Amino acid sequence: MPRMVRTGHTRRHDPGLATDAACQPIALRRGAARDQMRVPRAVRRPIRPAVRLFGLVVLPTSLFWAGFGVVINDPALVALGLVGAGFATWLLYEHHTSAQRTDAQVAVRVAVATNIAALLAATAEPITGLGLAIGALVPAIMGLTYLDRSAMRRLMSVGILTGTYAAVASLLLPWGSNFAFPLNVVLALTTFAIAFAVYHLFLWNASGQLTDTAAELGAVIELSREIALTLDPQQVGRIIAEHIARAAGAQESALSTWDRAHNRLVTFAYYPPERAELLDATYDLALYPATAQVLMDGKALRVETEDPGVDTAELAYLRDIGQKSMVILPLVARGESIGIVELTSDEPGGVTDRGAAFAEQLLREAAISLENARLYDEIHHQAFRDSLTGLANRMLFHDRVSHALDRLRGRSPNHVAVLFLDLDHFKLLNDRYGHSRADDVLRAVADRVRGAIRPGDTAARLGGDEFAILLADVSGPETALSVAERVLEGLAEEIEVGDGSTRVGASIGIALSSSVHDTVDDLLRNADIAMYAGKELGRGRVELFRPALLERAAARSQLGSLLHGSVERGEFSLAFQPIVDLGSRGRHIVGLEALVRWQPAGNPMLMPTDFVALAEETGDIVPIGNWVIREACIRTREIQLAHDRPDLRINVNLSSRQFEDPRVVQTVADALDASGLAPACLTIEITESTIMTRTDETLAVVRDLRALGVRLSIDDFGTGYSSLSYLQAFEVDELKIDRSFVSSTTGIGNPLVLSRAIVELGRALGLEMVVEGVETKSQAAWFASLGCHYAQGFLYGRPMDQDGVNEYFAGRVRTPARTTTGTTAGSRSPHPLLSVIRDDDAYEVAESG
Repeated sequence: MPRMVRTGHTRRHDPGLATDAACQPIALRRGAARDQMRVPRAVRRPIRPAVRLFGLVVLPTSLFWAGFGVVINDPALVALGLVGAGFATWLLYEHHTSAQRTDAQVAVRVAVATNIAALLAATAEPITGLGLAIGALVPAIMGLTYLDRSAMRRLMSVGILTGTYAAVASLLLPWGSNFAFPLNVVLALTTFAIAFAVYHLFLWNASGQLTDTAAELGAVIELSREIALTLDPQQVGRIIAEHIARAAGAQESALSTWDRAHNRLVTFAYYPPERAELLDATYDLALYPATAQVLMDGKALRVETEDPGVDTAELAYLRDIGQKSMVILPLVARGESIGIVELTSDEPGGVTDRGAAFAEQLLREAAISLENARLYDEIHHQAFRDSLTGLANRMLFHDRVSHALDRLRGRSPNHVAVLFLDLDHFKLLNDRYGHSRADDVLRAVADRVRGAIRPGDTAARLGGDEFAILLADVSGPETALSVAERVLEGLAEEIEVGDGSTRVGASIGIALSSSVHDTVDDLLRNADIAMYAGKELGRGRVELFRPALLERAAARSQLGSLLHGSVERGEFSLAFQPIVDLGSRGRHIVGLEALVRWQPAGNPMLMPTDFVALAEETGDIVPIGNWVIREACIRTREIQLAHDRPDLRINVNLSSRQFEDPRVVQTVADALDASGLAPACLTIEITESTIMTRTDETLAVVRDLRALGVRLSIDDFGTGYSSLSYLQAFEVDELKIDRSFVSSTTGIGNPLVLSRAIVELGRALGLEMVVEGVETKSQAAWFASLGCHYAQGFLYGRPMDQDGVNEYFAGRVRTPARTTTGTTAGSRSPHPLLSVIRDDDAYEVAESG
């Protein structure tokens, strides 16, 4: 039950009961417009006040006749007065002590007593028999609305016998007063008048009960009608609380639901609603055992301040809220208690038994509606809300955007804005921390997105690490850009993950409606395209959609379609770039790096940066990578045999997507078997980000590759999440120093300082070091002086096909030449397909120069 907070305190709202009104379909919120609909409070005419009035009428009249009988020395009149006075006294006592009895019990007791009093009075003074015969009708009227048919038959039979006896008493009995006129008439008329008045008193009471019955029927109909207008559980609860209070004649009512998990009651609705602000939102049932018992056994409990045996906790509560009477009714749905309803009054017995019984009947019907509404709300929430974050899901977001477009279409120059948000490198985080911790990060991201949007905006999780925001009515892009910046600022703060913390970046694309023909899919597509454009420019950016991006996306889509089946069509080829021994001043080639080229039919040659990122997205990178491994092994073995270099190595890049392929180890083994290449001559290059996850699966793949005898190299070392721990865990053989650390050989710039540190690190760990992008002799000399083992770059040779490699080994290539096939290193293909978005995380650079 909602326990009152002391004056000056505020209600402690329970966040678990908060509902998103915006999630309710408009048709289901009609109940909110019911302010003028009020259930008429039933006019209660309980029997106890009528009994009291009965006694007050009979007592003075009886005392008068008893006194008058004493004065005139008439024993019969005295006896009549004493019978009446005794009966009246008993009636008043019954009124005083019957608070705990039901109205039906009081009606039976008074009816029986009335018949007995009538028999005694008729016997004491037969002259009053006619009036008492009329009075014998009172018990039947009294029990009319309280007793069942069987009890009424018995009561009416007794009444008939009593009335008949009273009517003929003057003829049967030899005693009685023999007053002369007019005293005999006054006595008979007085008795008749009192009996007639009491008859009408209880007839009026019975009429009131019948009126109440009609009102109760109307209340049932009205309650059913209003509940049928809404499926919002909060609104259903408010309707029930008001109707129950009015139907039961209570001043206030509270509907509370039972939180079984924590054994607490949670205030769900209160009437009158303005009093709800003074209530605790929830309280512990352990403090109110009597209330807990109502929930356990499903039986109503009456609490009266005048009852000395009442539970002290309930009594203290009643006194605290200034009430004197309370009835606690169980709220039962499908045979199980789901809560309680409390009816309170500032009058003792203010809620009658009839009112309480009727309220309980109403509750039995209403509880089903409330439970159905709660189930609907739960299903609605599951259907339209993301279960992990509580944000809108794709279906609800789609519906909201559609409604926003309909509201503005043709009515306003303003726009609907959609923001598409994709987390950067979330897969790396997911692999590193595991799904459970990654889910915690997604929930934290959702909270920060909520905090960045405006009231009335909608945030949604579309799936995975993709989020979207709807701004339903904006005048221009400024508002959307402002919201996007707030989102990025929120994500810039650290997120607690387990015992540590992490930061999550995001790229955001924005699309604004621009015509009456825009659809939801148009906006989502455009925002997605803008987001990918932002990723191309460096991630962690906000990009506004523009028509030119659509053309680039179309080209990207066309390029993606060309990728499908490209391996089967034989559209790929390999180029090789020498890796030389710095100790020999570049005269000794120790290995080659295999670089893939793609030439779609009828199109120019494309570099890896033109298609690898897209292939990663489409999944085509796996068959492409498998082809590269097999072809590189075969061609290298041919070069070994042609130039008697059985120790010549080949470096092959392995993409992160290919590394996740469960067949990757078998693919490498098959390539070695098919080519005859010694496993020690194959070096697999992987990026730092690929192995930084250190998952069991990653460790297993590395272990199995090393078991084959192949070498492991970390590509572009120093540009990612460098860590000594993974170098030791994966037992790598080689580090490739990224070209970004190769700069001018004069002076002590940062790249040179960092390159020295990286080389010293590699030497301390006993790893071979390969520097990429060497173009000048001074650069080569610098790294040779540091003790770096090998180098690769334009100084020693540009990428070349197999024929070029054969000429190189034959010594016929004095000055390293450009590859004879495809475009030159770093050149731009003129084909329009290369307007696609390029990704900084391509698994391989176009050239090693």
